[in-house]
Amino acid sequence: MKGGLNAWLLLAVVVAALSVVFGRGLRRDVAPVAPAPGRVDAAESEPARPDLTVADEAIHVEVLNGTPAAGLAREFGLLLGPAGCVVEQVGNAPHGRHQRSFLVNRTLSRERVAALADRLGGLPVLQEHDGRTTADVVLVLGADVEAVKRALAGSDGP
Repeated sequence: MKGGLNAWLLLAVVVAALSVVFGRGLRRDVAPVAPAPGRVDAAESEPARPDLTVADEAIHVEVLNGTPAAGLAREFGLLLGPAGCVVEQVGNAPHGRHQRSFLVNRTLSRERVAALADRLGGLPVLQEHDGRTTADVVLVLGADVEAVKRALAGSDGP
């Protein structure tokens, strides 16, 4: 009886592992549904915004507040979604008095990080590879955060 239970448990673990291994990416293969003829979606009526995603992969961002203003990283993180970014983490920068915002590139190609930097108003980019993090880039917000917000909103955009 005990040996039979172990065999069933082993079979369940193997099936679960196979479904995880072979099930990755299946959801991405689903084709988008076209809107009904004559119907205008809300997204079509708005002006097109540049999207930084490549091959349906969002840019994962860690946002750090480099100013004395409380809650700035969390507030700014909410603005990054429409630009094709996923905020992984928010927090405070070790030095809390940065005059200028900047990006720290961890894993992105030069083209993608340059597109993000341009979208954020031409921010400088530092290169620091770190394979231990899930964030592709770190955005450190400085005293010029209002100009970065305007660029992200498109009023000062490239």
